[in-house]
Amino acid sequence: MNWAVTFYAAILFFILTPAVLVRLPPKGGKFTVAAVHAVVFALVFHFTHKFVWQLSMGMGMPRPIRKEGMYEGADGEQSKEEEETKKSA
Repeated sequence: MNWAVTFYAAILFFILTPAVLVRLPPKGGKFTVAAVHAVVFALVFHFTHKFVWQLSMGMGMPRPIRKEGMYEGADGEQSKEEEETKKSA
C-alpha cells in the first residue's frame, strides 16, 4: 500500500467507528454494533480502495517518457516511415 491508501483507511476507520457518524443498529449490544460497523468498513474499503490507489498514483507521478524509435501504431504495427526505412537499408 502507499501512504494515501493508508491515510484513507485510517480516516474511513475513524468515520465508521460506532457513534462517530452513526450507530448501527441503534439499540444493539456492544459487540453487535462493533460487528456491524466492521462489516460496513470492510465493504466500503473493499469497493473504494482501488479508486483511491489509482488517484494517488496520478498525483505527482511523472508520466512515462516516449523515446524516439519506440513508437508503434495503434494496432501494434510499425509506422509506414519505419517500414520504408527498413526496406531502403
